[in-house]
Amino acid sequence: YATRGSRAGTALLHISQIRTERINNIHDVMKVGDVIEGARVIGVDPKKGEVGLSLRARRQKRKDVSSWKVGDEVEGKVDSLLPYGAFIDIGANVNGLLHISRVTGGAIENIRHHLNEGDSVSVHIIDIDGDRKTLAVSMLDKKADMYLDKRMNQRMKKYYGKGAAADGKKGEDGNMKSTELDYFDQAIKELEDALRDKEGEE
Repeated sequence: YATRGSRAGTALLHISQIRTERINNIHDVMKVGDVIEGARVIGVDPKKGEVGLSLRARRQKRKDVSSWKVGDEVEGKVDSLLPYGAFIDIGANVNGLLHISRVTGGAIENIRHHLNEGDSVSVHIIDIDGDRKTLAVSMLDKKADMYLDKRMNQRMKKYYGKGAAADGKKGEDGNMKSTELDYFDQAIKELEDALRDKEGEE
C-alpha cells in the first residue's frame, strides 16, 4: 500500500482484484511472502502516493445497452448477488438484473444455493430501458417468462394501481405491461420503506 507514511515501494492488491470469483478469506489464497506474477497497474494517484494492482484479466471494452435488443440470448457471468437476485455481466456498460424469480421459476430461499459470483450463465434479455441505461435478463424459457410477466402485471395493478409501464410497452399478447425494471424499482421502494419503519420502531 504505497501511501504517504506507509512503506515505500508497496502497492495495494485489493481482494476483489485477485480473481473473478468471490474470495471470503484472503488467507485461503495468499500469504505473506508469496511471489505474485502477472499483476498490472490499474490506478496511480500521485497526490496520495497510491498504486493499485490487479491480477484479474482485462475486461473487454464495454458496449452500450443499445447494442442489444429484447429476446437476445447471451452468455454472461454472475458479477454480484443480492437477496432479490443477481447482476450479470454480459459485456454491457451496465450489468443486467436477474431477478430471483427469473432463476428457476420457483420459490428460492437463498440464491446462493443456485448461483455464486463468477458462475457462467446463459440468459436472454427481457427488458431494456435506454433512458435509464438499465436492462433485465432471465434464465427461464419463453413460456415461463410470459407467465411471470402476466402475474407481475396483475400484482402491480392490484397493489399499486399501476398495470402499464410508463413508456407504454406492450407484451407479446398486445396488452400493456409493467416492465421487470418497474417491478424492481417498486420492490426497492418497499424494502426502503420497511427499513425506515423498522428504524422508527427502534
